Amino acid sequence: MGFFRFRRSFKIAPGIRWNLGKRSSSISFGGKGFHYTVGGPRGSRTTVGIPGTGLSYTETSGHSSRSPDGNTGCAGCLGQIILFILIVGGISMCTRSEKDTAAAKSKASPTATPQATQSATPTPAATATPPPFPESRFWPKKVRLLKPVEFSGSVSGGTVHTTVSAGTILPANISQDHQSVEVRMNDLMATIPLAYTDFLKRAALKKSRAEN
Repeated sequence: MGFFRFRRSFKIAPGIRWNLGKRSSSISFGGKGFHYTVGGPRGSRTTVGIPGTGLSYTETSGHSSRSPDGNTGCAGCLGQIILFILIVGGISMCTRSEKDTAAAKSKASPTATPQATQSATPTPAATATPPPFPESRFWPKKVRLLKPVEFSGSVSGGTVHTTVSAGTILPANISQDHQSVEVRMNDLMATIPLAYTDFLKRAALKKSRAEN
């Protein structure tokens, strides 16, 4: 003749399970490799094993015999329920205490408001304004060469190339854009940058003499 068997296991907390049977209940602590069971018809059991090998060792203590009328099983079940309630209550109290502690710490340390950092805008470097170009009445007729200048041209049907050394004074005409000077030596001409001559220096000296 067959018989009806009922067994359920509920996870209370990490590493704690409540085992509920037809006539008894128990609570197990631990995980793979080791667990300790309290309650049930066999009393307290300690099981030690090596995971993956199938080898384990179980030690039973506090063995109690079942009574015919099942009163012992009911009493054990009632005790396990009371123990379960105490464990759940303790876990909830610990969780609430941790939450209260975290809330107190968050209130005690106010969040620092980040201060806006002012980025210094770099000030553009002041550019020197060049002095105004001298008036045409102060333009010199001749200039001194500050660098050697090469002249080339056709003389008597042939091409002539010659270099005039710095310091030579030659007739000159300023260009329309005031950036270059046309200097002449006999029948030869050359266009050179204004900075290659003392044109501005001579113009300033002429202006100073006119004002005095």
